[in-house]
Amino acid sequence: MKKIVALLLACMMIIGLFAGCASNDKPNETAKQDSTDGPKEPEAITLTVWAPQEDQGDDSKWLNQMLKKFEEAHPEYKITWNLGVCSEADAKDKVTADVSAAADVFMYANDQLGALMQAEAVAKVGGTFLEQVKKDNSETFVNTVTYTDGAVYGFPYTANTWFMYYNKSIFTEEDIKSLDTMLSKGKVVFPLTNGWYLASMYVANGATLFGEKGIDAAAGIQLGGDKATEVTKYLVNMAANPNFANEDSGNGLAGLKDGSVGAIFDGSWNAEKVKEALGDNMGVAQLPCITINGEQKQMRSFAGSKAFGVNKQSKHQKAAMQLAAFLSSEEAQLLHFELRGVIPAASNLAKNEKVAKDLVAVGESLTMQNTAIVQPTIPEMGAYWAPAETMGKAINSKQVTLDNAAEQTQIFQDSLNGTGL
Repeated sequence: MKKIVALLLACMMIIGLFAGCASNDKPNETAKQDSTDGPKEPEAITLTVWAPQEDQGDDSKWLNQMLKKFEEAHPEYKITWNLGVCSEADAKDKVTADVSAAADVFMYANDQLGALMQAEAVAKVGGTFLEQVKKDNSETFVNTVTYTDGAVYGFPYTANTWFMYYNKSIFTEEDIKSLDTMLSKGKVVFPLTNGWYLASMYVANGATLFGEKGIDAAAGIQLGGDKATEVTKYLVNMAANPNFANEDSGNGLAGLKDGSVGAIFDGSWNAEKVKEALGDNMGVAQLPCITINGEQKQMRSFAGSKAFGVNKQSKHQKAAMQLAAFLSSEEAQLLHFELRGVIPAASNLAKNEKVAKDLVAVGESLTMQNTAIVQPTIPEMGAYWAPAETMGKAINSKQVTLDNAAEQTQIFQDSLNGTGL
């Protein structure tokens, strides 16, 4: 009997063990089924985007088309769009007024980068996004959105610089290489009283603004001593030339239209007006040289860009970065060019058939490559504008002369670095 009872107990234990194993298998099967239940729901997010009025509105507008394409490319999001009007020129003031309430993605002119950085309003671009910026753009464009820490803070999509428009019936392709030759043959209008343009003359003869890359605040603005005086004397003579006129309230464009002016210095924003004025005689070129002490010196405009920035305080950093990268992609830039004439920054698009046929696009591209320097974005650059305007006005009004050029240049130099204020 004892053997029978022991055998029965052993059988019961074995049955119980198998029953336990069977019961433990069921939760694992359930968990496995739960992990494969249907696709993941898209993340519901709201993204605020600020852009110029010209880019948004109905479905024919550039921004509206690109946002729809972004939704199609990113089904992981269910996006509610909150659009606001803000031009690139106004971004600094509007964004920094209340960064926490500002757009997740906005468009800004790169000369505002210093102010945006001070307000901690723009996020650093890194990882694959940084790779895209460096792959798509020339070093000059990348430098326009690079700050003093060496990091990149935006996605460039177009240039912000100036170049030369000229009448091909007055000046030849050989003439336009030298401003002095042009001044001997026809009327030239130049914004002498505007610091954005005036710098090109002093930089031509060696002036530097905050070091080689424009981000060394300690280096200050160095006009170049005697070399700067030589430039001032050149400008005094230029202002006295009957074939020279200072840009004033659109007199350059008006002169192109009535034939009294042969060349002006301007940007892509006035391309349509120049085309209307000159028609088939419209020429577009990089900057000419000026003659200093018998040597040809290359004028150099400030090279800037317009870029997409991501708000550092955005609640949806990843999606905002993806959107900024998407809106600055080659596809987006080409559509921007086709719909509104915004000249692409992306290097590859310079080879695009439509872009390569556009005179303004080619002229701007050559200027960015050959006759421009990156405009400093650090806050200290703010000390430049008022003294430069004052100097330009003094030269244009003949207050600066050949006799006092050295003295007036030194006053200009001292004002730029604060010692003369």
